[in-house]
Amino acid sequence: MSEKRILVINGANMDLLGKRDKGALGTDTLESIMGELIEYGREINVEVETYQSNLEGELINLLHRADENYKGVIINPGSFGHYSIGLKEAIDALHIPCVEVHLANFFRKPENKSVLAPVCRGLVCGFGKESYKTALDGIMKIIN
Repeated sequence: MSEKRILVINGANMDLLGKRDKGALGTDTLESIMGELIEYGREINVEVETYQSNLEGELINLLHRADENYKGVIINPGSFGHYSIGLKEAIDALHIPCVEVHLANFFRKPENKSVLAPVCRGLVCGFGKESYKTALDGIMKIIN
């Protein structure tokens, strides 16, 4: 396993970036944001692997295998972050760090809550697509 291999997971409705809530989430697509993050990873000598699914169970299964293949996980759970105890338990079982990330300021809506934040090493939100790069920098500091 590469010493610097990070998994980036994107959850529910993240495939709709650029089409929904453009005021808060921007106009970039998930594909373009992940492409920029992969390139940034290359610049800082980190292998970034990305995955997106609207199926909660797929993300849980991916997390179950993450310890074997990665040094850390960055997750933007989308709406799963509000309620998924399954994702929370899968993250809590990891032996590698996990950082939760959101493009917009997650707390801009009073009804927002994250059930994942208590089991993650950190939470980055509100910096648009730069949130992912900030999360990558942060997780590399944790690992190193």
